[in-house]
Amino acid sequence: MEGRASEDRDLVESALRGDASAFRDLVERYQNLVAALAWRYGLRREDIEDVVSEVFVKVYRNLGLYRPDHPFSTWLYRVAMNHILDHGRRRAREGTRVELPRELPAQGQGAEEALEARERARLLREALGGIAQKYRDAIFLVYVEGVRVDEAARLLGVPEGTVKTRLMRGRQALRRLLARRCPEHFGGAT
Repeated sequence: MEGRASEDRDLVESALRGDASAFRDLVERYQNLVAALAWRYGLRREDIEDVVSEVFVKVYRNLGLYRPDHPFSTWLYRVAMNHILDHGRRRAREGTRVELPRELPAQGQGAEEALEARERARLLREALGGIAQKYRDAIFLVYVEGVRVDEAARLLGVPEGTVKTRLMRGRQALRRLLARRCPEHFGGAT
């Protein structure tokens, strides 16, 4: 991993000196990571390419702010996540619905159970929008992205204990919100 981090630092330094091919290498190396993040955060397929381009324009303009004592991928992830969240907020203000990708029903699952699972997932996605951003970020990184707590702490720029606390408080806030909004689906979620 250190080899890649070292290569990234070299590419950043070259890009800062005006080497366009070095920046192009960074884009090629990380564009799929940004696209996957956008997809997981619920951006529509037709918006993802634009958002990836916008993220890398922002990265290029702010490359001088990158601190090489941290991995470039961590800094890029944070820039991308902030941009994607801003994009989602803009779309919400415009009244456009943003949806996370649907999951396929489990094998052998009946139509009624699949419908119930989709409805619960939809309600959960909506409820995530009703909790504090700091809790939503921690929950998304750990439970949706599958990032380890220590890596989530690094991405969020907070201690591990803070991430654990945010996860706990975020789950509690979600339980209360879901039980209040839709007791027929989450009445036992206390």
